[in-house]
Amino acid sequence: MEWRKENEQTASHGTREVGIKHFFTVEEYEMKRQFTCILCIALMVFTVNLFAAGTTEKSTEKVTIRYPHWFFGHGGNFEQWINGAVDGFEKKYPNVHVEREQVPYDTYWDKLDTGLASGNPPDVAAFWFNLRKYIEAGALMPLNDLIDMNDVNKNFSPFQTKSIPEAAPDGKTYGLAFDTGFYLPMYRPSVFRSAGIAKYATNLDEFFTQSQKLMTKDRYGYAFVTQAGNWGEQIINLSTWTIALGGHWGDTKGRPTLDSKEVIQAVTYLKKLFDMGAVPKDVAHGDFRKMFATGHVGTLIDGVWVYGLANGWDPETKTDFATAPLPFPTQRVAGFYECNSIFKACKHPKEAAALIQFISNDEQQQKIAEMPHFPARTSIFTPALKKALIERWPWYAEYINHAGNGVPMSPLSMGGEQMVETQKIWGKYFDKVLFENMDPKEAMTVAQKEAMALVK
Repeated sequence: MEWRKENEQTASHGTREVGIKHFFTVEEYEMKRQFTCILCIALMVFTVNLFAAGTTEKSTEKVTIRYPHWFFGHGGNFEQWINGAVDGFEKKYPNVHVEREQVPYDTYWDKLDTGLASGNPPDVAAFWFNLRKYIEAGALMPLNDLIDMNDVNKNFSPFQTKSIPEAAPDGKTYGLAFDTGFYLPMYRPSVFRSAGIAKYATNLDEFFTQSQKLMTKDRYGYAFVTQAGNWGEQIINLSTWTIALGGHWGDTKGRPTLDSKEVIQAVTYLKKLFDMGAVPKDVAHGDFRKMFATGHVGTLIDGVWVYGLANGWDPETKTDFATAPLPFPTQRVAGFYECNSIFKACKHPKEAAALIQFISNDEQQQKIAEMPHFPARTSIFTPALKKALIERWPWYAEYINHAGNGVPMSPLSMGGEQMVETQKIWGKYFDKVLFENMDPKEAMTVAQKEAMALVK
């Protein structure tokens, strides 16, 4: 939130000179007494408000805001963007210094938890679907009185306006999103042409046929995480399919739904692809994304960031990259948000709020879109910007078109620890289906029973 000094408004009142011997009537005296009281009260309120609204720009107090993020030291566009955003913030607010803490994603959450346990958390930190865990722990402060909620409710995606408040038991806003991501089909047109495929599949029957056509001795038709025990990445693929089929793996009351029709269908379809030999074995996202970029996987359902990765592995993907609508019964896209939150222990919440709003302002959000990535502030997509982005990257159009269809891949009403343990259970029984040929319906029935035992 930017703090702006209120415009002073003055009102002129008629006056008349009064001689020293002038006697007031009771009515005149009472009117003047009341007017004087009102004027004093108004002056006091104006003075208090002026003091409270003192702008960060004009403040002389030196303030430090600690801000860890995995983007610092990340390399590439993400590091360039976040450093540029913080530089711009410090230029606008010269009294505020942002202490940029470079923490790799692999150790980010452990460091955050350690700092919180020792009573030394940072001022601002980034979260995603684990936001609820920290809200429930009482570690974060609500932002409703610190940021411009009118701007938020009018100009941000449903991930911000709907999903983030749903993550909080009290329905308040504890995070301000700065980027979002969701998963859509992507392919290299040259690979499709070599397989004799004229257009992308529009339903699941066509998708399985397409996967078979794409298969060669050195190419797979599709890919998902087939690395045993890697439940943390498996959840992305499982959620993507379940949500696109019209379901979810948790309900609005925080209960798992691992035995739902859509979950069982998702597991069954992925098992079918696995048994067809259409997907590579023992791979994680990093493995098969590179295989896709180099023509060894025919198609993925993945996010915009794959384009930049693919360019690094094969520069020809800059002009040989396309996207398509989902070949599912719905166009519901599994997605996520990344948001900045303020810890309750923060000594300078106004300055911290100014930082997170600056990172999510129009200028910074447009820079995210131009990476290309996908911003949280959807109001930046003016006709002119849409045209410029699509002319540069025609494949980006599908992401813009699906921006309103995003569904959080994790059930936001599910408690943080419960969510993680439920994911582990789902992954464990998915592995049993893939590697031990356990029946999908039976596996998900047992998984549901175990997951329900976690519900308090």
